[in-house]
Amino acid sequence: MMRRDRFLLAAALSALFSADFYFILLPKLQNRRRAAGNICSCSPNSNLSLPRLEALATPQLSNWTLTPLPSDASALELDDRGSKLQRLFSHPLYNIQTLELKPEERLLQVEQLIEYYRRKVSHWERRKKLYNEATALTNMSFMVEKMTYDPNASWLKFHLGINRYALYSRDDPAILQLLTDMKNMTIVGADYTQDEKALKGACDCSQVVKPSGHHLKLALKMHNFGKVMFKPMRQQRDEETPEDFFYFVDFQRHNAEIAAFHLDRILDFRRVPPVVGRRVNVTGEILQVAHNDDLRAVFFTSP
Repeated sequence: MMRRDRFLLAAALSALFSADFYFILLPKLQNRRRAAGNICSCSPNSNLSLPRLEALATPQLSNWTLTPLPSDASALELDDRGSKLQRLFSHPLYNIQTLELKPEERLLQVEQLIEYYRRKVSHWERRKKLYNEATALTNMSFMVEKMTYDPNASWLKFHLGINRYALYSRDDPAILQLLTDMKNMTIVGADYTQDEKALKGACDCSQVVKPSGHHLKLALKMHNFGKVMFKPMRQQRDEETPEDFFYFVDFQRHNAEIAAFHLDRILDFRRVPPVVGRRVNVTGEILQVAHNDDLRAVFFTSP
């Protein structure tokens, strides 16, 4: 009986040791061996494949290609230039090349978007002509914004990149250009957004209005017919919520959307529209180009 108990105990200890060796000790030894040899098990020529999930509408990424890890010299050069985000996006995980999208997987086609752009330009030219005729008849000057037709605008390229899987691709150069343009584009028009007009009682059945919060937002029109949504700054970045603040309401910070955009890029969802911070001259860049009387009435002009 004692020999049988010893045998069972030895068998149990052997099973525990084997499991500990296989699941704990062996992975640690492999990691140390890889670190000592400075090698990567994922070779650049290896093909990765994802299991196909029938219930999810995922893109078929059957053939992925990985970019090799940079050498020590190139890594040092990379640390000396660019931002932390650029160094992060240079990692091989962010350089996976996917298959080209089919036309039906894109939201807009080139011909469709260019035709829409030309209609906006034609509408503006007709309005400009009416303003010029009214100026000649009444001897009054009307301020007409200077618009530019740019078929290579970054916002057009961004719209062309929207597809059923993401708003833009990982390596889309139009995103960085769009962020730069949003900082520098000339504002030629300012108005309330459609949800703000709906809250004020205006009804426009041609517009799809999404319910929004209580934070003021403006729709700004740029010189190349692009449109952006502007959210003013109300609190500083380092300002904390006071203790006696109303429980169900928190600060609606202007940099929340900026953080959401960058976090969305880092997590590789790419489903948040591009957002950027910009200093705006309220009088020169908004009040002087606002034609909405309700909007102009909210500005305080010192006597």
